[in-house]
Amino acid sequence: MGYDGAEIQTFNASKAIAQSRDLQLILWHNEAMRQARTGETPEKKMDDLTDNQRKLNQVRALSLVISAQRELINISRSQVKFRSINQWKKDHNSEKEQLEHPFKEHKNDYNDLIYLKDKLYACEMDIIDAEKSVTKDDDFLIIKEKSDGDFYELTQNFREMLMELEDSYEDIHLLMLTNKIISAGIEENEELTYKEKEEEMKRRIVDA
Repeated sequence: MGYDGAEIQTFNASKAIAQSRDLQLILWHNEAMRQARTGETPEKKMDDLTDNQRKLNQVRALSLVISAQRELINISRSQVKFRSINQWKKDHNSEKEQLEHPFKEHKNDYNDLIYLKDKLYACEMDIIDAEKSVTKDDDFLIIKEKSDGDFYELTQNFREMLMELEDSYEDIHLLMLTNKIISAGIEENEELTYKEKEEEMKRRIVDA
């Protein structure tokens, strides 16, 4: 039995592994962000949580979001640096120009990525410091005593950090798109549910 050589396709294992890894990290981040907004976890839906449990889960999710974003940065660094160095060399092609305009001072995607990494580290330290501090000024969650028990309340610090993390993810995601680490993915469609989007993303990875 013969075969048509044109039907043979090359399977790029490294690309497939990277796509699967990137998808899992993005889904992990989306799950952590959903927990930060709602308190819902993969194990427990909102209806199964008390108000205090929900708010405690929201605060705990900040660390999960930071961890997911830092991991996205880690998998992006080498490719972003490679492309940024090449661009820097094109902009300053002589040794003299490169000495006068060091890479670390050059406006490029890699330096932007490192800035975001440092910003996430600062957020992480803010959480650690708040846990150690005896004052309430830097807390993300405060406990108020009432006649029927303790009542948890999210602070302005929590809301501000959540907004910062939303912005930092947008910047990280844009850098990953710009440097072709991930593709644009699914077109925006308000009719698709989160689950449908997740299934569509998985289908695209399998078909890639």
